[in-house]
Parts: sequence; C-alpha cells; structure tokens
Amino acid sequence: MASRSREDDGRLRIPSRLFDELASGGGSPEAVGFLVRVERTRRLMLLGELLDRLDEHPDALSGLGSADTAWRLIAEAAEARPEAAEALLMSPHVGCWMAHMLRRLHGTAGGPPLWVDAGHLFAIGLVARIGAGLDADVVVPVRDGGLALPTLGLARIDGPEGFGTATARLRGGDLHLSAGAGSNEVTVTVRPRDGATPNAHWTPSRVFAGTSTWLDDLDPYRDLDEPVPPRPLGGAEAAYWQRLFTEAAALLGSTATGPGRLRVDEVRRIVPWPGIGPDAATETDAGTGIGTQAGTGADAGAEAGAEAGAGTQAGAETGTSAGIASESAPAAASPLSATTSDAFGSMVISRPVDGLALAEAMVHEFQHSKLGALLHLFPLLDDDDGAEVHYAPWRPDPRPATGLLQGAYAFTGVTGFWRDRMADKTADPELAAFHFALSRLQTRLVIRTLLTRARLTGPGTRLLHGLAATLDSWLREPVAPRIAARARAAARSHRVEWRLRNLRCGDEERAALTTAFREGAAPPPPSLHRPVLTREPADWADPRAHLYGAPPRTPATADAHLAAGDPDTARRLYADILRGSPSDPHALSGWLLANAGVSPGRRGLLHRPERLLALAPGTPEELRRAADWFHGGR
Repeated sequence: MASRSREDDGRLRIPSRLFDELASGGGSPEAVGFLVRVERTRRLMLLGELLDRLDEHPDALSGLGSADTAWRLIAEAAEARPEAAEALLMSPHVGCWMAHMLRRLHGTAGGPPLWVDAGHLFAIGLVARIGAGLDADVVVPVRDGGLALPTLGLARIDGPEGFGTATARLRGGDLHLSAGAGSNEVTVTVRPRDGATPNAHWTPSRVFAGTSTWLDDLDPYRDLDEPVPPRPLGGAEAAYWQRLFTEAAALLGSTATGPGRLRVDEVRRIVPWPGIGPDAATETDAGTGIGTQAGTGADAGAEAGAEAGAGTQAGAETGTSAGIASESAPAAASPLSATTSDAFGSMVISRPVDGLALAEAMVHEFQHSKLGALLHLFPLLDDDDGAEVHYAPWRPDPRPATGLLQGAYAFTGVTGFWRDRMADKTADPELAAFHFALSRLQTRLVIRTLLTRARLTGPGTRLLHGLAATLDSWLREPVAPRIAARARAAARSHRVEWRLRNLRCGDEERAALTTAFREGAAPPPPSLHRPVLTREPADWADPRAHLYGAPPRTPATADAHLAAGDPDTARRLYADILRGSPSDPHALSGWLLANAGVSPGRRGLLHRPERLLALAPGTPEELRRAADWFHGGR
C-alpha cells in the first residue's frame, strides 16, 4: 500500500462451492471472507480512481494541499504500520466517504462546499499517522468547529459555525488543533489514541463492549447519503443500544453458517437512525434522509400466484444512487434500516424495541451486504430497465426487478431467522411460526417471479435456483394449520389492497365491464385484458398484517374482527365505513376479504379486485350488487 498504483489488478474468481453457499442464502466464514477480499480490491480501485480525479481537479482541495500530499501521509503510515492503515482504509467510514466523493466529482451527489468533502482526505491521513505513531503537520477542514477523525472520534475547537479550516500538529500522541489568527487564535490539544473519556474538546467513537463493531453517532458520512452533523447519543441511550446489541448477539451466536444466521463479529458498524422507531429517545436529534428497510410485512400467499399486474407477480426492495438497499414499512416491532454497498457490514437502524428486533434487522441488512459484494463481482440481472411494474409483497408500490433481487436475498435470511426462533425459548414460538410461514411464501413468490419474468445472467440464474432450493425445503416443513392459514390470510390482505391502490382496468376493459353490467350480460373473462398501473402510487401500510400475526381476543374494529376470524361482523363494519367513504381502498379491500370469508366461493374477485372499481359502486348496496354480478348472481 506504499504506492498509489491499483492493487489486486487480476480478476477475482469465486470458488464454485463458496458461491453455492452464498446462493443458498447463507455463507461460511470462508465464503464471507472471500467477499471481504472482493470489497478490499474494489476499495483500492476506487481509491486509485478518486486520487486520479482529484489530480484532474486540483481546485477541489481549495488550497488545503494536493492529493499527492494527502496520499503521502497515508502511504508513509502504511509503511510504518501496514495493518493499522489497512484497517482504516477498509473501514466503513472511509468507504462511505470515498463513494460520496466519487459521486460528487461525477456530479450525482451534493453536500457542503466541495473542498470540505474533498479535504476529509487529510483527516483520513491524520488518522493514519496517529495509528502509525508518526508526526504530521496538515491543514484540515472543520465543520461547526468540529474535526471528524474517522474511526477515532470527534475533536472540537471553539470557533464560528459553518465551514472553516484548522491547523493540525501531531506530535507523539498529542494532536494540537489551532484555528483563527492573531488574538483570535484558539488552540486545543487532544489525545485520540488514549481512549480518553469525553470532554469539551474530544468525543471518542463508540464500540459495543467486547467487540470491534462501531456504534457510530459521529462520522459525517455515516448517513449513506449527504454528510450530516454529529448527533452523540446520551448516556442512557447508548446503554440501551449496548443492552439490545448484547441480547441480539446472544440470540445469533457466533458460529452459524446457514440462511438467517449471522456471526455478529462480521457486522462492522451500526448507525442509529435518529428520531425514528418505537419510543424514539428524546436524547437523539431528529433524523436525516436515508433509505428505508422493511420488517416482515404481509406476504403474497398461495393465491398470489395469479397475475399480480402488468404481467408480473412479486416485488421487493430497490436501491438508490447511493447504493442503499431499501424496503418496505415494517411490522410493528421491526425497526427501519438501510445498507449501502459502499461499506460492507455497515448498517443504519432505527431504535429497536428489543434485542430480537435488532437481531432480525442485523440479519436482514447483512444479507444486503453479501449480495452487494456479489454484485461487485458480476451482474446478476441482464440489462434491467428499472421499470417499476412488479407486485411487491413488502412494499406499497410497484418495484423494479433489481428490487425483487434484493428482497429475495434479504428475506431468505429473514425467513431463516424466524425459522430458528421457532425453537428459541426466548421468543414467542407462535409469532415466530407466523413470520416464518409468511416469509417463506413471500420470498418463494419473489424468487419465482425473478426466474420467470426477469432477464437473468448465468450467475443470477444459479443464485436464484440456490435460493429456491432453500425455500422449497422450508415450505415442506410443518407449521400449525391455524398459523399457516393466518399467514395466507395476511398475504391475501396485502395483495388485494395493493391491487386496489396500484392497478386499474384499461379503457377497453372498463367499457366492456360497464356495458355488460348495464345490460345484464355475463362479465367478460378477466384473462381478456391486462390491468394498467396508476400514475401516482399511494404510500400506505396494511395494519391487518400485525393483527393476523397476533389476533386480538376482544376485537373492536373491522380489521380486528377480520383477523380474529369473524368476517360477518367485519363485513358489516366495513360497509359502515364505505357508506361515508365509498372509495376507501382499505375498507373496500377489507369488505371484499370479509365477503369472501362469509362465502368462500366468492374468492374469485380477490384475484383482480380492480375490476370492481370499473363499476364505481357508490354505496354498500351497489357494491354488493356488483360483487354478486361478478359471481354470476349467486
């Protein structure tokens, strides 16, 4: 690492047996270790590209120095102590900054003045010198009087708000920071390597006790998007995260290899997503804009095998330009979370309610990290056009094939996680069985959609067949019939409402339906026409999913009665809602589900409920007449 030449120039070829391990949804330490090698090679290639770009744009550093000067700080440190420099350059802190800088230089990201972002390279060089025990004299950018030292902490020097510079003099373990001039000059001294307790001028980075996993509330590039200010956790909140991490680590163990099992030491960093989550702590400031994740949601069950609209059947999460894998609104106890392919093993997670919820999120996000590394080796989809047309059991809106691929891999892990919890004495076995039953149907449907609808590369086909084999074996495992039935009902609920919110009959089909209804003729077969997507999909969540997981003993609402197995009462209550709001898609989907529950022979309309909207029923009575007509007047 002593030169700027790109290392590991040769192609990395993953051994067949390691690929098959990862294709099953799991991965041994050897398989994950290979992915880490992939990420190291990519990181060094990106570093070389970034330094070249900075050479081409010397104004980017705005007088702080040249890219060569900054690189020499790192290269000399790598000569003195290569393992410390390697750990720094492979840290998620540096990975996220590097990717952000490349996007800025390519014009696809924003942020503070460019010299502030680019000048962070000198802060990285300073950390490298600290790790190697070398001296340094360098000018560094500061933000609101703060200097972020990636992996170490945050140094503060009194000064005005906004962006400025400070002179850093590193002598032994002492870092002297000076800002201002003349009588206004201020100098502070901190010792970043001493593990000093926080004080007015120094806040050390947090790690979870007994691990090397960061709990990062300081680094400006932790948000996975544009830089954000530090938001140090209060003492009680930090202790809360430590307790939940300890609980999650105990659940997950340390030697597991199968899908849904995670060796906790492979998680590099957890970033608390501030201000979001159950009982969000007031000690943490409001959050920033980053991608979202999912919990278990509602699944597409047995009958979701029918056409899901626009010629597709399944859906999942998608990524953004920042490489964030994003997913749906979660179940009640699931935190929001996100992962970037720029930093293997790093994840952003909103405040979980307990260690179980944190463990599920960690499994989910590490699946994204593994898939992201595989995608850095070779494409899995062939010329995906990004069209958002697929039914997404975990999402309120249609998604592209790239999202389905992310969902298939992530939720294979989630499915395995809940499978293990069924035998875990610390978890509710019935709730775990529900989530397992729901997720295995959900994930297998997404895999089938990709295999039948997406344009896959050879590795992509092999990966999906591996995931299919895992899910097929799980589908053969017994689950109590009443729990499996609730999972199917939750799947049906989401799918029906999704269609009512996202699909409409085309003009030709709508005209044919209204004419036939007016003339008393039989409805035209649904297979004659294909639905069309609405122009502006609505953001929504299905509250019935949680109710199906834990049906209330004393139901009071229409949703609760439906989930508790009382469709007759539910239908009446939904009708009351529709009398005042006839176009409410949640109440309409609930009425259709309840109607099918009262008369199971009337489930046919659930496959394409948007056909009912073509008749625009304005009252519950008109709704019932229209539904009767679709079922032949029975």
